[in-house]
Amino acid sequence: MTARYTLALCAFVVCCADSIDRADAAGPVAYRDCALVWNPNTESDLAGYRVHLGRSANHLTQTNDAGLRTSVRCSELGVAANGQWFGTVTAYDHSGNESAPAQVVPFEIVGWPDPVLPAEILEPSSARLVNTTLGAILVWNDSNVPSVSHRVEISSSLVPAWTTAVVQPPEVPMFSYFQLAGAEWVCYRVRAERGALVSQWAQAGEPTDRQFCAQPSPLPSIERPILAPTILYEPESVRLAASPRGFTLSWGRPGAATGPSYRIEVSGALDPRWTTLAVLPPGTNEFRYYRAIDAEWACVRIRAEVGRAVSLWAAAGSPDDRQFCFKPSSPVTGNP
Repeated sequence: MTARYTLALCAFVVCCADSIDRADAAGPVAYRDCALVWNPNTESDLAGYRVHLGRSANHLTQTNDAGLRTSVRCSELGVAANGQWFGTVTAYDHSGNESAPAQVVPFEIVGWPDPVLPAEILEPSSARLVNTTLGAILVWNDSNVPSVSHRVEISSSLVPAWTTAVVQPPEVPMFSYFQLAGAEWVCYRVRAERGALVSQWAQAGEPTDRQFCAQPSPLPSIERPILAPTILYEPESVRLAASPRGFTLSWGRPGAATGPSYRIEVSGALDPRWTTLAVLPPGTNEFRYYRAIDAEWACVRIRAEVGRAVSLWAAAGSPDDRQFCFKPSSPVTGNP
């Protein structure tokens, strides 16, 4: 299976429904059941298709093998619950190679009888914060049946008031964000929610401790003497490859060990201010960030440095565009 082995996903088609609301930005609305239909792959070594579904575009946790069929009913795949769903399809060959997924398509299921819900919901259990140089990850367990949504709030020395960072859908028990390097301290808290019903914030160290705090890890610094005269050219041929679990920023060609250092800064919807993400040594021409950024948008920028001498930030789309922006939930490749 080669790189050109791709799929084109047509649309969701509704079964047993009187109408389809295709104007809703959330996707088609299906009454109790629907069918996922896609264009067939024409390569000779095609072995079958896999359908991936989930309640979040970034967490398609249900995978089903559809064989060589090019359509499958949602009820066959275990989609028997009301609410927002997302789906995509991949193809695989006889050697086990799998294609890149087709574009994720949203749809909504209504009409299933809602289960009798408990009168209260439980707070997140086993919550823990993992703090590293690049960022922080807050994870927890959901003891509620059925699963519920969770609200994550953040407070820091930069903005001490509690601010909602994200409301994660059911079955997504984690939050990930880049390091707020300019802050002296950062705190996170998480609680369970279903409509107007909310739990306590998750317990941290003791019953009265309901927040998870950490000091951002110090970034490495590279002090180099300034050569006179020093003219630093901005990084060239910068490319951004983004995915639901992070991004890769690359530029130019590998340089000599005596070249400039590189500073990468990041900005996001949660905090629009630029913060240093990494300072890379001479000769580096790639930076990989392997964690999801739970935000509506994020931007990165890069410049060359030697001591106090710095270049312009690298140009993106035009000489006046010096930042590379993307939507973490929508994978893209190339210059934004």
